[in-house]
Amino acid sequence: MGFLLPTFDEATERRFDVWRASRLNDALLAPVAIGGLAMFSFLAWDWLLDPTQFLACLLIRGTGTIIMMACAWKLLRTRATPLQLRWLGMLAVSAGTVSIALTQFLLQDGFLYGPAGLALFPTVSAVVVTRARQVPLLNLPGFAVVVALLLLKGVEGFALFNVIAFVGTGVFASGILALALERTARYGFQLELRLEEQAHIDPLTGIANRRRLEQEARDEVERARRFNRPLSLMIMDLDHFKGVNDRYGHPFGDKVLRTLADLGRANLRQTDLFARVGGEEFVVLMPETTAEAAAQLGERLRGLLAATPINDGEHVVTVTVSAGIAAHGPDAPTMEALMAMADKALYEAKAQGRDRVVIGPGGVG
Repeated sequence: MGFLLPTFDEATERRFDVWRASRLNDALLAPVAIGGLAMFSFLAWDWLLDPTQFLACLLIRGTGTIIMMACAWKLLRTRATPLQLRWLGMLAVSAGTVSIALTQFLLQDGFLYGPAGLALFPTVSAVVVTRARQVPLLNLPGFAVVVALLLLKGVEGFALFNVIAFVGTGVFASGILALALERTARYGFQLELRLEEQAHIDPLTGIANRRRLEQEARDEVERARRFNRPLSLMIMDLDHFKGVNDRYGHPFGDKVLRTLADLGRANLRQTDLFARVGGEEFVVLMPETTAEAAAQLGERLRGLLAATPINDGEHVVTVTVSAGIAAHGPDAPTMEALMAMADKALYEAKAQGRDRVVIGPGGVG
């Protein structure tokens, strides 16, 4: 937990940046466009303060408006990455701040009567960053220009302090607002991650479900094909499971399923994906694994399950499992082909008497 903010691992932090940038991209179009158009509302103030500089102020504000509208157009036409969004935000905020600062530089007593306007765009910068810590960096160009113009104008004393205080207050307020917005966004992202995880987890056993298997299997098959790396898939099916349910009841059957899932979690490698894909059917996806090595893992699980009494307080039962294995190759180039070959090997294991592991064509039994 960071300062008031939930934190994630490095890879998830990058996902958060992309996730938030996509939402800010949609939300920023209207504020940036409206901010650009609002620049013209200050023209009345320019005229009242110094009519002789009105045309120059019109040119400055018009240029700022064009830059901000160009940023809005970019947001409308493209899906900005986090880095692109940061640069667009910096450009839009700087255009607004610099335009106001330049008009105040031209107008008589502009910095004396109009410092509040310099706090406007720094405050708005809170809604254009994915991270609150980016607020000072986003406002740095505009702040630098304001300071330079103050020095050129010869502003000093209270007037100098007043302008800098207004700009600093705008940046500070923006940082506080950005922190609150980021905190809300992180909790929303955290909830989305939990929902995403639940959508890929089998609720009974707590291991992966078919949806997650299908997603990861396609990626692993493509990686094995591209880099010519070994990949094996094993389908496991509990023997006589219907009889277990009929004789001991479904709660006991659920305990059997959880027992196999627990054994898999404890004995498979971190790189292996263990999933429940049907009632009593499980699949193990094993990257960087030959069929023979997969068979060894299968034999270990088969032996452990057969040697593990399942006790619900009323019954003590041992169950067995049969498994079929397929290896990625010319005979099984796709995830569907791997599943089909492993399924055939599983049926062969059942036909040979169950409680055994069989490798499909192309391997050694």
